[in-house]
Amino acid sequence: MDVNDKKDLCSPCEFKSKTKEATKYCTECKETLCISCYELHNAHISSKDHHVIPIDGIHMLKSLHIPFNEYCKDHEKDKDLYCSSHSEIICLTCTQTTHGKCEPAVRLSEVTKNAKISPFVSVLENNVIAVMEELKDIIKDRENNKLELEKQRTEILDTVKDIRKCINAQLDQVENKITEDLKAKFEKYNLDIDKNVKFLSDHLNGFKEIHEKMGILKEYASDTQTFIGARALEKDLYTEEVMVTSFLEKIQSINIDIEKNSDIFVTCGKIKSFGDIQVKTLDKGYCIFKKIKGQYPIGIESKTLSKFSKALEIKIPQKSSINNCAILPNKQMIFVDSHTRNKRLILFNEDGTHDRNINLSSRPFDITVIGNGKIALSFPWSTRKRIEIINTTNYQSEHEIFFKNKCYGISYDNGNLFVIVKCEGILIMDLCGDLRFSLPIEGEGIFYIHVKNDRLYCSDEYNDTVQCYDMKGCCIWTFKDSNLRSPMSISSNQNHIFIVGCKSNNIVSTYLNGNFAKVISDRHHGIKDPTSVYFETHHLLMCNGKNAKAFLYKEN
Repeated sequence: MDVNDKKDLCSPCEFKSKTKEATKYCTECKETLCISCYELHNAHISSKDHHVIPIDGIHMLKSLHIPFNEYCKDHEKDKDLYCSSHSEIICLTCTQTTHGKCEPAVRLSEVTKNAKISPFVSVLENNVIAVMEELKDIIKDRENNKLELEKQRTEILDTVKDIRKCINAQLDQVENKITEDLKAKFEKYNLDIDKNVKFLSDHLNGFKEIHEKMGILKEYASDTQTFIGARALEKDLYTEEVMVTSFLEKIQSINIDIEKNSDIFVTCGKIKSFGDIQVKTLDKGYCIFKKIKGQYPIGIESKTLSKFSKALEIKIPQKSSINNCAILPNKQMIFVDSHTRNKRLILFNEDGTHDRNINLSSRPFDITVIGNGKIALSFPWSTRKRIEIINTTNYQSEHEIFFKNKCYGISYDNGNLFVIVKCEGILIMDLCGDLRFSLPIEGEGIFYIHVKNDRLYCSDEYNDTVQCYDMKGCCIWTFKDSNLRSPMSISSNQNHIFIVGCKSNNIVSTYLNGNFAKVISDRHHGIKDPTSVYFETHHLLMCNGKNAKAFLYKEN
């Protein structure tokens, strides 16, 4: 904003060669106003709805060092449109070039209405506050570790003194050695903790600064300024998060102890040490950046499959109960029918014609494509709860993996099977069933899992949420939106995940980071009580659970 050295003087009065002190600033007219001019400005039909702030507010906004007006350098125009497909602010020419295939752009003024009370700004501010609170707790924990170290040091010294009373003076040198060893290790790890606390405190100040800037935005900025400013602050927040997350992964909790020599009283003359100072470290597993994502902007919600064209509408045999589906490498479509009377797989050819049914001995639940002509099926309701590896050439079982508890959702990635097992969490194993990792992630409504780029996506049918975890089981974000109820099957392409909303009768798409959700298909496209969705090589397959219909769309 261009406010010159006379920014505290009223601009209209200056134009009339008068000198009056300004008390207000119009962010749209970019003019300073005295009391009289403000009253005229506020009464005029063309400016009565302008965003006017106290004169001090303009200085506060300038102190944020955030560019509130974006300019398209490629086309030399102001960016005043918003592309929901890429979550970018663009200019008019951009809609005809780089964003020509995107969904129709919306005016930025429409997108930023009520930005201060929008979920985007609210979630961003809450994330900053949550991170600050979590960091305070971690700092307190680090300081408590120091107190515990002091207590342990005292206990060790007392132990050393008790031993020292039982031996003669010739062991004075040994006592000094163990005391010095203890002192060196104590000071070293004490210093390490101080460094941890300093690093965390410094970054806590960074988060405080972001929070203060958010407060200034909400108090003085226009909706557009708030939206753009919040986007800039979100980048700062992400940078801080990355640095702190990387640092937290290396933090270890320190404990020191002494291993006493049990022969000290028998062979006192031969003992050269009281013992060894032992340091035990424990990874704290701090994971503080658990974000709750919501769709934003609320007004930009597409209920069209604009990026896909319908290729097929498939009629599945009646009285089927489809739990999931998949597209095989040979382009055949396979549907998992868990109806108690059927217990089968239903195969359709690439052109939508019915190929055949594969009868199974038990009711299947989920399917995952392994490749090399193999699939895996889960059987949670059978007497012998298991996963079967099946050859798709002859549909014969090649291998079985058994479980004590019910095994539901399965996903395959990088040579590993990811299985949701009741009361056990997510088990990660090879194709032979050898357990590699166990993640304690479970919930009453978690039945489906999808793995993509070292990220685990789980749907919680009972809580209407989708969670994203890393390979250590740390929650990265949780997505919840009023447009998604009873989420079930999950799939993905390079940039998006696709989620089935069974009770909301739709398919919801969101970016891999949990941002900007959109309803891409609903009742208008024939979606009713859907259970499954599957993406494979530019094709999106979605299936209703009970009304014998499936739909195949091709990505444009």
